[in-house]
Amino acid sequence: MVTDTSPALLSARAADGRPMSGHVVVHRSGEVVVVRVVDVLGEETAAWDAMVTPETARRVLDECAGRALLAWEADKALEVVRELEDVAGVTSVERVVVGIPEALAEIAEAREAYAGAVAEHQAEHRESRDLRWLVALPEPLPETAEQLRRRARIVVAGEHPEADLISRLGTWLVLRWQENVEVLERREYMRERFGAPSVLPERWEKLVADANV
Repeated sequence: MVTDTSPALLSARAADGRPMSGHVVVHRSGEVVVVRVVDVLGEETAAWDAMVTPETARRVLDECAGRALLAWEADKALEVVRELEDVAGVTSVERVVVGIPEALAEIAEAREAYAGAVAEHQAEHRESRDLRWLVALPEPLPETAEQLRRRARIVVAGEHPEADLISRLGTWLVLRWQENVEVLERREYMRERFGAPSVLPERWEKLVADANV
């Protein structure tokens, strides 16, 4: 059964001006392919599954066009897409993958840098506000998707929990980055040091923009 809730494709622009069309989660469960589309703002805009056929495979590849694959393990996501390219009978093309562990680490790196900058500012300005996060990142960073799910308190239910988990972890990460953005927006000295806030973390954003070719 196919269920598609996608509106018109949302495109935002990266800091370098390039358009971004978001992410796609592709998971295969036996003869069923599962697709979740997550836009650059972290919203799941499409969710569907169907039996693997040449027509379905081509539809999945259409969803992948212009979007970065979102996965915990890049190799597994790429393997599924390669299988679908074979089923569709099309030439394999290079894919861009956003790895959730790498995206999480980039957000953590930024928060550590922000904390250092705030501490330096506080040493010279007694009125400087403390840096507080609405949601703290887990320490140490989780090594598996299940560990992060538990720490993030994400509940996954339904027929395809693997795909749903990756989609919701992507949303969770975007929300954590938006908290970083709020820190920059509230502190002029932080913007002077780190630059204007971007839609996504720098390396993550570059991957999503690279995918939109």
